[in-house]
Amino acid sequence: MVSGAGGSETFTAGHVRELLRQGLAAQVVVANGNLFASRSDFPDIPFLGFSDEREISQLEGDIVFVNRAYDVPTKTKATILLHCVVPSKLDRKARMRDVQGKNILATSIYNAQQWALYLGVPSGDIRVVMPFADPAFGSVKRAGATEKTRVLYAGRLHPEKGIYTILEMLHYREVKRLNMEMTIVMAGQHVETGKVIASMLKSYPYARLVDPVRDVASMAVLLAETDILLMPSVFEEPFGMLSVEAQHAGCRVIASSLGGLPETNCGLLTLVEQRNPAALIAGIKSAIQLGAATSGQRERATTHFTLTKSVSELLAQL
Repeated sequence: MVSGAGGSETFTAGHVRELLRQGLAAQVVVANGNLFASRSDFPDIPFLGFSDEREISQLEGDIVFVNRAYDVPTKTKATILLHCVVPSKLDRKARMRDVQGKNILATSIYNAQQWALYLGVPSGDIRVVMPFADPAFGSVKRAGATEKTRVLYAGRLHPEKGIYTILEMLHYREVKRLNMEMTIVMAGQHVETGKVIASMLKSYPYARLVDPVRDVASMAVLLAETDILLMPSVFEEPFGMLSVEAQHAGCRVIASSLGGLPETNCGLLTLVEQRNPAALIAGIKSAIQLGAATSGQRERATTHFTLTKSVSELLAQL
């Protein structure tokens, strides 16, 4: 588990913390992985390291595999929680083995339907445990208004996240007429694609570049200093946790109308066509005209996708 690497890590860490807060024993098991790095990124979470995945068979209690499962017997029926997108058809046999004999969970209605089709199982066999926004996003104090509208891209530097759509948009004349400041978070450089895109953006004159943040509190502050968050994904996101986090922090969100993103609506979401810079600009204009979210709108947003509800759904399925 690498902090800031993606939704699966954030989701898992949040669930473990909430289970511990409720007095329920929970830990993350790392098999054949870098246990030291995981402990360093999540110092408040108990970790257990195995050199051989077969040691998992010795564990007591409920076992939840995240995204992939080891082919090992468990003392009780295990669960697999599918955060990720449906992979290539070439992987189908391996993924069918992953879920065999296990409870299957997904993180959105859209994702559950896609996995049911992929795995060839009835859709009713896959239950949904919705993601959540950490309470810090709903409680962070928003920064005061500024002269320019603050627009943020905080996804990974990867084509599938729509970074190229944003870069194309920033060269449109209409953008120059908007009184906005664009900020890009330089996240995702733990993989080669992110490193390449980051090197391309060095000294980029059309946006302010900021270092990635790796903890919830810092991300909440960044969103509290933002008016509009952009999520122009060009592939079907299983859900889109950042959209929920931003809305809890009082941001308006402009997101692609595909995959699980439409399910993230907390009242401050606008959906636009993917791969369309002009549609993204129209969404920003609309958000500017709507103005900053009121305290009432933000309060209502925070009632959606709460951590306690997500953990309750997980426990009900277990």
